[in-house]
Amino acid sequence: MDSGALFDWADKAARPRLGVIVDNSFGADWHAYKVGGRVFMLASIVLDHEARVIVKVDPIRAEVLRLQHPDITAGGHRLSKRHWISIAPGSTITRALVETEVRESYRLVQEGLPDQEPSEKKLSERQFQPLARKVALSLPEVSHGRPFVEKLDVYKVGDKVFMIVTDDPNEQIITLKADPQQAQVLRERFDTVTAGRYLDKGHWISVGAGRGITERLVTDLVKTSYRSVVETVSAHDRPKKGGSKKGGS
Repeated sequence: MDSGALFDWADKAARPRLGVIVDNSFGADWHAYKVGGRVFMLASIVLDHEARVIVKVDPIRAEVLRLQHPDITAGGHRLSKRHWISIAPGSTITRALVETEVRESYRLVQEGLPDQEPSEKKLSERQFQPLARKVALSLPEVSHGRPFVEKLDVYKVGDKVFMIVTDDPNEQIITLKADPQQAQVLRERFDTVTAGRYLDKGHWISVGAGRGITERLVTDLVKTSYRSVVETVSAHDRPKKGGSKKGGS
């Protein structure tokens, strides 16, 4: 494997996860992947002309991985050498391994986040769908319309669907794309999250207002769905950073 593959595998495993943002707070050469404001992965493809992926691990697992893989070393870049590992390209480094370690790092950091802020109230049914629409329309090059039936307001990027808002007083839901593992966790945690109402039930969820459905959660879910669909759009049609908002169509 080469540096490009390692970076690409890690990036694709990290970005679609719920609430992830990416910045350069650890330096221009480093992509910092965060959830809840906390880093769960650092990735660089510039340092020494070789990729590095740094993720959080249980200390015992870290020791085992270092013994099994000569291209995995302790921590680095201002992070604890006991709780973090650095992965470099190597013959024993596989995509499955990288994806597993990224997923576990995300889980460890997410579990350590403080509980929901007391001031963050759940959304009412009246607030729920308008918020989802507002978030979707704030994203680059989004269009929407009703190509199927009148009650379905379909939101697209690059001509691909990332959200459907159901305009039905008896079924006030939104349908979004989600990683299958994330979707399962959401369905188990929230009573008003179910398998996708109209699309592939393994990769889509339908969400309604209810207990635990907050402004932050809806915002994260809409943005995550948008990002995951953007990844499937051809490079030529992919929204440019800072691109315009299309609005209705």
